[in-house]
Amino acid sequence: MDYKKQRKDLKFGFKSEKDIHKILEDKFGELKNTADDEKYGKYFEFDKYNDNYFIEMKTRRILHNQYPTLFFGENKLKKGDKLLQENPHMKIFYLWKCNDKIVYWQHRSSPFNICPRGRWDRGKQEIDDCVDIQQKYIKSLDKLFEEE
Repeated sequence: MDYKKQRKDLKFGFKSEKDIHKILEDKFGELKNTADDEKYGKYFEFDKYNDNYFIEMKTRRILHNQYPTLFFGENKLKKGDKLLQENPHMKIFYLWKCNDKIVYWQHRSSPFNICPRGRWDRGKQEIDDCVDIQQKYIKSLDKLFEEE
């Protein structure tokens, strides 16, 4: 495993989350970082939350529509299901900050596939079951809440 590259990737992702925090608050209201809350901790499946939302952020060095799908770990979908059982009023969003825009998918809002996905560029195969979302179901963050 290339831990130097992994640390660099994590730093890139954390900086990206910090850079767009204000943009997210403009859409979702005041947000807290789960890593800063003892209740959730550093390894919680979602990155940000408030009384109404849980948000998972992925940062990608691609154009938002460069590939036919975007994906996230199935563990996050399962945790989202559990959170919604406990708090049915909550809404859960998965966001991707790409080179050209921020896009999102709302939890179970469309068909999806579960399939193995991952990366091989850090000296080791990092493969997990992932939720694979077709581009036609992924929406631009600037359109969030316009359709409600």
